[in-house]
Amino acid sequence: MMIEPKIRYGTKTAIDKIAKELNMPLDEYMQDWPYEVVNSNEIEKYIAHYRKVIDDDEKFVVMQAIIQAAEEQEEHELFLKYWIIIQDLLKKDFHIHEYTAYYWSCFDTEDIDNCFKISIYMRELFTKS
Repeated sequence: MMIEPKIRYGTKTAIDKIAKELNMPLDEYMQDWPYEVVNSNEIEKYIAHYRKVIDDDEKFVVMQAIIQAAEEQEEHELFLKYWIIIQDLLKKDFHIHEYTAYYWSCFDTEDIDNCFKISIYMRELFTKS
């Protein structure tokens, strides 16, 4: 079992700003934003936006959207295409996304088939970072 890094959440300020900039729905009752509003067809837009963001809290929030959008890719080839991009962004900004990588690694489940599509890739990234 891996040691869990310090938990991190998106700040209200960052969520409000990113929701507005990416034109994503947001209301006070959404507990799992951006997971519940991500449009997997807009992953390129999310990635492009991430590359423009400077603020760490905003990068954290946008990365959550990017990962969820990748997870929802129906074609495995597209999923892998985006994983390569995501992996590079996560490595570059691992200090921001350490908890995110840990979360998506699904270390609390031994059977990787009961995890997210991205979990096996996240586990490798997390253990090498």
